[in-house]
Amino acid sequence: MYTIRDLRKYQYDYHKENFPFAFNFIKNPYSFLKARFYMESSAVFVWFLLKTNIKPNTVTIIYGIAGIITGILLSIPNYYTVIVALFIAFTKGILDWSDGHLARITGQTSLTGYILDGYGAILNSYGFQIGLGLYVANRTDSLIFYYLVILLVFVKAAGLIQYSRNILLKEISTTKVMSNFIANYSPHVKGAITIRISRLRYIYDRYIVGFLDDRSRSVDFICLIILLELHFAINISHIIFILLLAKYIIIFVGSFY
Repeated sequence: MYTIRDLRKYQYDYHKENFPFAFNFIKNPYSFLKARFYMESSAVFVWFLLKTNIKPNTVTIIYGIAGIITGILLSIPNYYTVIVALFIAFTKGILDWSDGHLARITGQTSLTGYILDGYGAILNSYGFQIGLGLYVANRTDSLIFYYLVILLVFVKAAGLIQYSRNILLKEISTTKVMSNFIANYSPHVKGAITIRISRLRYIYDRYIVGFLDDRSRSVDFICLIILLELHFAINISHIIFILLLAKYIIIFVGSFY
């Protein structure tokens, strides 16, 4: 039987090997602190889970549902539901750091679990951002934000890059022609693609995709803004939402490029 100390060591060793950036306080101070919160909390949580028959995939599903609940509670114009939503948004990552841990130490890793893990992250992203938009709509009492929430969902879901990946995945899973397809690119086209990626990828990833992303630092920052709004005479969450929407519009338009 694993002790909490064993589980803590496993978490630290595993994440230090796979996510070394989270162990660099100078470069990533918030990630450094939040990762420790997750590792300490998930070690205790997994210790309890080992005493039950709960499967890793069940934990992953609960993680995804937590994202939906966060969005629903955040959209309700009530102080207490918003506070609960912020608490869930801040702590739900414990589930995400626990499911894989539980799967690895019990030998229950699977492709289904891997897919559910990514899907849970998507549910949390949509849930939190839609909830933020509806929270802003309620707070500003402005009808326009309801339409902007719809626009946000559209540009996130309808990007050409994601559609292309789905088509390619379908092609790979049903035929064996993808290697020939890639091999038939002319050297000129291959070179153009390489140059374009090398020049733009860093800027795109760092300043567009990385801006107000789904990582804890961004989610917790938005939670802090909302928490301050609930207790002080400030009103800036609508600016955050507009910036978030602008980011996804840029990504949507850029996907065609």
